[in-house]
Amino acid sequence: MKYILLVIAFIAQPIQAKPLKIASWNIAWLGSHKFNKRTPDDYAQLAKYAAMLDADVIALQEVENGKWASKVFGDKYDYYFSTRDYVQRVGVAVKKSSGYKVLAQEYTDLDVGYVRYGMDLTLTKEDKSVRLLAVHLKSGCFDKGLMAEDIAAIDNERTQKACTKLVKQIEPLEAWIDQRAQENTPFMVIGDFNRRFAIDIDKSYQEEQGLWQAIDDEATEDLWTPTLTKNSKCWGGYYKDYIDHIVLDPRARSKLVDGSFEQLVYDGKYSKQLSRALSDHCPISVGLVL
Repeated sequence: MKYILLVIAFIAQPIQAKPLKIASWNIAWLGSHKFNKRTPDDYAQLAKYAAMLDADVIALQEVENGKWASKVFGDKYDYYFSTRDYVQRVGVAVKKSSGYKVLAQEYTDLDVGYVRYGMDLTLTKEDKSVRLLAVHLKSGCFDKGLMAEDIAAIDNERTQKACTKLVKQIEPLEAWIDQRAQENTPFMVIGDFNRRFAIDIDKSYQEEQGLWQAIDDEATEDLWTPTLTKNSKCWGGYYKDYIDHIVLDPRARSKLVDGSFEQLVYDGKYSKQLSRALSDHCPISVGLVL
C-alpha cells in the first residue's frame, strides 16, 4: 500500500518543461574570406565544442551562411541568415528537434552604413512564444563615452568613426526594443554588441553616454543580462569584460532557469593561432522555461 501511494504521489508531480537553451557564438571569419585558414582538424574541434554546447537556438556572428554553419553544427539545425553582401553575417541556428515554429525576418535598420543587419526571430511552440533579435554591432567603440563631445575628444580617428557609427545604431536598436516592450511576448537581444556593458556601468555613464544606459529603460524595458557582473573566462580571461551578451526583458527574465548562464571555454592557452583556428569569442548560453 505504501509503495502504491508513493507511485501515485510521483505521478501527481507536475512535469517540468525542458528548458530552451539559447546561446550566442561569434565564430570568427567562418566563411570564404581569406582570413579563414582553418584546417579539417580545426573544423572537427569546432564541431566538438558545438556538440558540447548542444543549444536549441544559437545566435551566430561572423558566419557567412548556412553552408558554412553546417561545417560546425551539421544538419541538426535549420539556419536563418541575413543577406548582407559580406561574409560576416548574422544568423540564427534552430535545432530541428526543438519543435519550435520559426518566423524569421531581417532587421536591416541596424545598417547605418556598411554594418551588419540583425535577424529578428519569433519561436513558437503550442501557445508559448519568445522573440529574439540577433545582433552584431559596430566594433571599435568598446567603452568610450557616446556623446558628441566624448567622441570629439577621442585622439584616434578610427575609434572616433567606430563610435559615431555605433551611436547611429542606437536609435534602431531602441526602436525594436520599444516596440517589443508594448507586446506580450518575452523578448531578448542577443549577440556580439562589441560593448563592455560592465564598463558602461562602472563609469556611471548617462543615457546619452553608454550603450547599456541607452537601451535599459524602466518598467517593461527594465533589461538585464547575466554578463553585467561576471568576468569572461574565455582563453583564460584574456579579455575579461564581456562584449557578447544575452539581454532579457522582465518577462523573459522571469522564465530564466536559475544558474543556467554558462560560458563554454576552450581547452588550451591563448595564442593568436589557436584563437583564429577556433574563435576569439567563447559561446555563452542561458536556459528558459517558457
